[in-house]
Amino acid sequence: MTAIETPEEMRGFNLPERHRLWRDVIVPRSIIPLFWIYWLALLPSWLIGLPRLRANRKRPAAVAIESGKLGWTHVFFEELGWTAEEYFGEGSVTREVIDRDLPYIPQFRANIAADRPTHLVLDVRTCGQSWTKSLLDAFCVTWRINRTGVTPIVFMTDAFFRRQRWQSAVITAFRGVVITYADKHIVGRIFPHHRVLGPMFMPISERRLNWLEQQERQCTKTGEVVQFIGSVYPPRSHFLDAAAERLEQRGIRLRINSDKTGTSNEDYWLTLVEADVVLTTTMQGPDRPFMDWVWTQQAVFRFIETMASGSALVASRVPGIECYFTPGKDFLEFQSVEESVNAVEQLVRDPELRERIAANGRNTAASLIRSKAFWTTINKSLGRNAAVKPQG
Repeated sequence: MTAIETPEEMRGFNLPERHRLWRDVIVPRSIIPLFWIYWLALLPSWLIGLPRLRANRKRPAAVAIESGKLGWTHVFFEELGWTAEEYFGEGSVTREVIDRDLPYIPQFRANIAADRPTHLVLDVRTCGQSWTKSLLDAFCVTWRINRTGVTPIVFMTDAFFRRQRWQSAVITAFRGVVITYADKHIVGRIFPHHRVLGPMFMPISERRLNWLEQQERQCTKTGEVVQFIGSVYPPRSHFLDAAAERLEQRGIRLRINSDKTGTSNEDYWLTLVEADVVLTTTMQGPDRPFMDWVWTQQAVFRFIETMASGSALVASRVPGIECYFTPGKDFLEFQSVEESVNAVEQLVRDPELRERIAANGRNTAASLIRSKAFWTTINKSLGRNAAVKPQG
């Protein structure tokens, strides 16, 4: 007997879109007046740095990517560095390492002075992680990149985390672009400027794609391995519990890999390769005072990771993702627990459908990766501040 779905399960544990005047209209936009105060205070640095900016526009690309020591061991930054080298050239990319046990700003200034980049790629989670510290750090970072004519490329992983949204806006106040995994048309309603790209997909290098294709050829799939890979927290954990229970009733086991700590990046990729079906969810965390619009779905890395690994994907609906991946062709889409369970069962029971979805997804992912769509999209969005790729 199938359990009756609760209202939460019927909507995949997403909160309904609400429009309370204070919480959902005024507070999410509270960063905008603060942004303009900083913009005026930073204007002198932009004027001082104009000659350097004009000079950098003519220089071959010198792209610096910043992350903490631990960050450089993660799959995302590993692939980000490799894809940048494939696009701009190996000699045009510098990896800057930040020691989180030491003050951030002195390290940032030293790296900028030593590397003299034309473009700086950073994640706002690397600098100030509190409002008090971020107020100062964002000002210092933006002042320095304005004066040195550097164009920022900022990754805003949590678009509805109010402080990260504000930091990203300030650092790109005068030029540059913000990369997000939410639909730019939704984020744009509560963002101070329009230079936002989203939803973007995770960068994957051609060298990784070639490795994945080799691993896939050596892998024998049984048609029974259904995986969830990613962080587990409410309401995701409640969703996974409900989905696992319903799948168990249908004779299907959902394997949950909630933490890759202690495993190598290769082991992480192999888990994806060996899966027949990967179930993922794009919901945010629980309603918290520093988060806005938590009902909004954001793209997760598992979209292109799963497809590049040659496995069939079942994912919840993300506004704007159809720019890259077609629901029903490259992956199966769901909005509720029951829809997710039905999609997984359909793929498990129908090998022909599973292989077709996996093949379509693999081809789409491979096309995006080999055409270098990730960096091409970013560089094009920079307009006249686009990086000049070295000849040859």
